[in-house]
Amino acid sequence: MTATPTGGEHPGDDLSALLDGELSSAEEAAVQAHLVGCLACRHEMEAVSVARQWVRALPPVDAPFGLYERMLVPYRPRRRRLAMAMVGAAAAVAAVLVSVAPAPQAPVDPSVATLIEAHATSASVDGDPVTNLAPAGVPVSIHR
Repeated sequence: MTATPTGGEHPGDDLSALLDGELSSAEEAAVQAHLVGCLACRHEMEAVSVARQWVRALPPVDAPFGLYERMLVPYRPRRRRLAMAMVGAAAAVAAVLVSVAPAPQAPVDPSVATLIEAHATSASVDGDPVTNLAPAGVPVSIHR
C-alpha cells in the first residue's frame, strides 16, 4: 500500500492482486475495507477491472513461424563478437605502443642554442652574454 496525503494508505498494486485472487484473507479484508471509504481507489479498481476484461477479450495471437524452434536452439556466440574482441585488443595494443614509443624530435630552424646566444648578446649592455643574467647563487664574502 502507498501512503495517502491524509496519512492512510492506498492499496496500489494490491488492487490488481485482489482481482487476481493473490492476497491472503487478511490483506483482502484490508483492501476491501479501504475501498469502502476511498472513492478514488474504487474508481481505480473499476478502471483496472475494465482494462483486464478488454485484454482478456482479445483474440489469441499465433506466434510467428519458427519462434519456438529458434528459442530451443542453444545459444552460440556469433563471429561478430570475436571480431569485435580482436579489434578491441588491437586498439589496446596500439594505445600501449603509442604511449611507450618516444616521440620523434622535429628539427628546429634556427637551432635553440643560436637563439639563446642571439638573445643574450642583444640583452647585454656591452655584448657580454653573462652581464645581465640573474645571479645563480647568493653572493657570499669570506672574511679572514
